[in-house]
Amino acid sequence: MKSAILCAAVSLSFSLAAAEYSAADRALAIELLKADGTEQVLDRTFNSALTQMSPGDNDTARSLIEQYLKKCFSFDVLKEDLATIYLDNYTVDEIKGLIAFYRTPLGRKKAAADPRIGAATAQVTSRKIQENLPRLQLELQKALKK
Repeated sequence: MKSAILCAAVSLSFSLAAAEYSAADRALAIELLKADGTEQVLDRTFNSALTQMSPGDNDTARSLIEQYLKKCFSFDVLKEDLATIYLDNYTVDEIKGLIAFYRTPLGRKKAAADPRIGAATAQVTSRKIQENLPRLQLELQKALKK
């Protein structure tokens, strides 16, 4: 219940901030979210989170977790907030240009590759942190002994 209230409060605060954009501009930004693959990424992430959070043999728990995730994490819930983020960062003409790009073969390829590139980037970053962590620990120990 507390999480549902928190989700509602956050959504309301974003909705109030989002009121400054026209319905047509918001629809355009949502079209970009669909064209750039954001909707598909959120759907995959939603399904992955549901699988990770759900106990395999408890249908009641799975149903409750799915309801919770839908309230806080589905594309339908997030699209208005995400549209606001896009509108805060791009002009309407830029959004139109991005939509046109994502409708090209290269744009579709980029949209399809972005999740893989993001995951690979996270792996490289994590590996580099792990490789350099012993050095940081030594430097911290030396600094803290002084």
